[in-house]
Amino acid sequence: MRHARTCASAAVLLAPTLALLLPALAAAQAVSIQLTATDVFDPMNLFGSGPIGAFTSPGTVSCPGAQPTGNPMQPCPPGSRMNFRDVSWYSRLLSSSALLTGSFHSVGNNALDANATGQVWGTFRIDLDAGGAWEGSWTAERSKVGDVWVVRLRGVGRGMGGAVDGMHLRFTEVAPTPTFMPLVWLGSMEAEVIAPPSR
Repeated sequence: MRHARTCASAAVLLAPTLALLLPALAAAQAVSIQLTATDVFDPMNLFGSGPIGAFTSPGTVSCPGAQPTGNPMQPCPPGSRMNFRDVSWYSRLLSSSALLTGSFHSVGNNALDANATGQVWGTFRIDLDAGGAWEGSWTAERSKVGDVWVVRLRGVGRGMGGAVDGMHLRFTEVAPTPTFMPLVWLGSMEAEVIAPPSR
């Protein structure tokens, strides 16, 4: 009986405290911001808006069971697998939000079959026009759909400096390319920016 009265008294005393703490706890939760962006890579100005993006390093290529051809459009003999390492490039991210507008720099690796499909992975840095940057890593699958190669990519990163300092980024991107070797693309990105409670 005494135990029941003690519990009841404790509940009565805790109720006002919880009423005060709940709004503060809710405010202390991380904030999630949903964003979209277009990833533009068009170094040869095929879209007519001026050259955008470029390959900055060809990296290295190996052809399991064969020798590289030296031809950038057909790096390995037809029918051969292709492994690229440390290929680097930059593209342009366009978004209605300053949190995702800037230059998208990537270093990538892959293990592709004779049809240029397979696993792709690497690291990235997004230098934001408004200041600060996102840095992180990504993985992707390259497949062929009809006459088009499609890269489906997932990435995670952390904000460094500027308005994104200490924030976290998660994104997916679908980028179709009409050529065997990716010479141009317009990727559709969906992203989530997570701000820590102090924001």
